[in-house]
Amino acid sequence: MKIAVLGAVCFDEIFPVEGPKRESFGGILYNAAAFSSVLDDGDWVAPVSNVGEDRYEAVLDQFRPLPHVDIAGLKKCPGKLTHVNLTWRTASWRDEAVWNRMPPFKPDDLKPALDCDAVHINFINGTELELPTLRAFRPSFDGIISLDVHNLISRFDADGKREIVGLRDWKDWSPFVDTWQCNEFELASMFGKEFAARRDYALGAKEVCQAGPLATAITLGNQGAITVYRKENEYFCVDIDVLPPRKAVDTTGCGDSFSAGFLLGMLTYDDPATAIACGTIVAGVNARYSGIGRLPEAEGLLKTPRTHFRVYDGKPTDWPGEPI
Repeated sequence: MKIAVLGAVCFDEIFPVEGPKRESFGGILYNAAAFSSVLDDGDWVAPVSNVGEDRYEAVLDQFRPLPHVDIAGLKKCPGKLTHVNLTWRTASWRDEAVWNRMPPFKPDDLKPALDCDAVHINFINGTELELPTLRAFRPSFDGIISLDVHNLISRFDADGKREIVGLRDWKDWSPFVDTWQCNEFELASMFGKEFAARRDYALGAKEVCQAGPLATAITLGNQGAITVYRKENEYFCVDIDVLPPRKAVDTTGCGDSFSAGFLLGMLTYDDPATAIACGTIVAGVNARYSGIGRLPEAEGLLKTPRTHFRVYDGKPTDWPGEPI
């Protein structure tokens, strides 16, 4: 199994709700570290990113110690590495400022992904991949394409200040991906309205699936996650709580860790109703640690992913979720 992760590596300054400021490398490093923790011998994650020349060697030093990581897709580019300020306002919402965004991928930059079983696209700065490039790539790739909306809803000015512009053209993107991930704020920006209840999130996710993706996952911070997926022209929903215990030490990178677990679950089980448990496990373990997590305890929990969540209690082992 080989999984490509397309996005940006960045240098983060993190201002938590409580505690001192932290500095670390981030972006798709979080995806790679999560995959590194849960992949088996012989499996690989291949990060693909344009990396500013000023910190190129330092970035490679972050990836080299991680097992199961192929760094051939990290490309040195002129200029400075993408720099991000993350200021957490609550446990689930943060302000972001981004400088030194790397140029978008060109079609040739995606060649390392062609021999992979899956590609995950994580829009760290929102401009890594343009729609025409994705549209051209899709016919040449037979594996799973996963998309995390993230900063596809954002625009950053010359001073790095973030403006939420939304993603009202999401229906143009959705036919070219198999799994779609966003949080509650990103979903609201797509539809131009607030969602008041979990049922509303599920109906929004269903509408996204109807536009193309097989499965849509909505992450809800410390309130768990919801996935809706299509199976034989029917739609099913799994609404899941967080991994017990609920206490989180650091939620930075939890969305990226969820992506890794969900995609691994899709490749392993070919079942979104189980994949959401896998994603929630990896995100939950990540929240127990501060910094870029090496998450060995997730590997053991993933051996029986459904057993850790009440939503599956008393259900058949192949329970598909609730019809929606």
